[in-house]
Amino acid sequence: MRILQLTPRIPYPPDDGGKIGIFGITKYLALRGHEITLLSIAPSQCSDLSGLRKYCKVETVVMNTANSYLGMLFNLFSKTPYTISKYHGKLVLNKLKDLLQRNRFDIVHVDHLHMAYYGKFIKEKFNLPVVLREHNVESTIWERHYRGISNPLVKAYARFQFRKLYKYESRIAENFDRCFMITEKDKERMQGMNPRVKACVIPAGVDTSYFHPMDVPIEPYSIVSVASMDWLPNVEGILWFYTTIWPLVKKRIPQAKLYIVGKNPPTEVERLAGKDIIVTGFVRDVREYMVKAAVSIVPLRTGGGMRIKILNALAMGKAVVSTSVGCEGIDIENGKNIYIADTEEGFAERVIELLEDKSKREELGKEGLKLVREKYQWERIAERIEDEYNKILKGKEV
Repeated sequence: MRILQLTPRIPYPPDDGGKIGIFGITKYLALRGHEITLLSIAPSQCSDLSGLRKYCKVETVVMNTANSYLGMLFNLFSKTPYTISKYHGKLVLNKLKDLLQRNRFDIVHVDHLHMAYYGKFIKEKFNLPVVLREHNVESTIWERHYRGISNPLVKAYARFQFRKLYKYESRIAENFDRCFMITEKDKERMQGMNPRVKACVIPAGVDTSYFHPMDVPIEPYSIVSVASMDWLPNVEGILWFYTTIWPLVKKRIPQAKLYIVGKNPPTEVERLAGKDIIVTGFVRDVREYMVKAAVSIVPLRTGGGMRIKILNALAMGKAVVSTSVGCEGIDIENGKNIYIADTEEGFAERVIELLEDKSKREELGKEGLKLVREKYQWERIAERIEDEYNKILKGKEV
């Protein structure tokens, strides 16, 4: 097939969950023999994209999508939520028109709600089959976010944006031939928002040729959190862990050490660095920290979709402790291939147990690895996407 893929960011290098979730689709569909043209919004001219161009033809539009107070203020008078409107621009529309007039595509794949506006445009003006890959239900993230805000003015603005986002998301999703939801819960949420949405579940995947068990000694009593620190739910999660859980762990295991691995840590995270807490910022290869850690943690309390970092950890045979939100959508079983805890005391107890019990770490890691190999390898995910494309082209409904 000839596929046009639209993304709100360049998915290269695949160094965070968002990029990995897009790059995996591109790479493994290309490996199945499909011809892909990728159109991405970029904040500036990109340099070396040779690793991406191995799998697709790359087109970019330079556009600033960073938040601004002025933009947030003007958005008060718009029906489109700010997190979406900042991705809308004539340059992208012009580029799309040019690509669609010069090339013939069989299907259009839109990644993220932020690009849904362009998918709707293509559907209406060029009458092509278009799918929307919802990596999260964006309105769910905003709802969870605003409910946790204490400042009344900020909370009011966030609630206002959530309501606009809910209306926008529920309406625009019905324009697509298919919405690929990442979890069953996300599918239920979307169809609860709008029963006319043609949704199906296709989970995220993991590249087991990159993330796999390695024969490296474990650093005793070490904990690792791997998460992009420029995404608010990740920041909130690690601050919650540090404030309420870390003291409980240190009280029982004074020699415990925490590695906070992730790009662009804000000041409040950088300040956590000390003798037993290492804040790395961006690292080229997160496996160097994951492989030596005794326990991997995912202390998320807001957010949505599926956490690819959990799949990566499981693929490396690591023992993982997560909140329910953190592991949402992954077909795991508490106590068998992961530990799940939502209270401070419970989370601390699970971490402490794994730090002290090598056999239990190895048991969880073995079962987690088995799960990933059976259900979440990118090869299997790409095959499912291809099958759904074929159904759409043959006119079959969900």
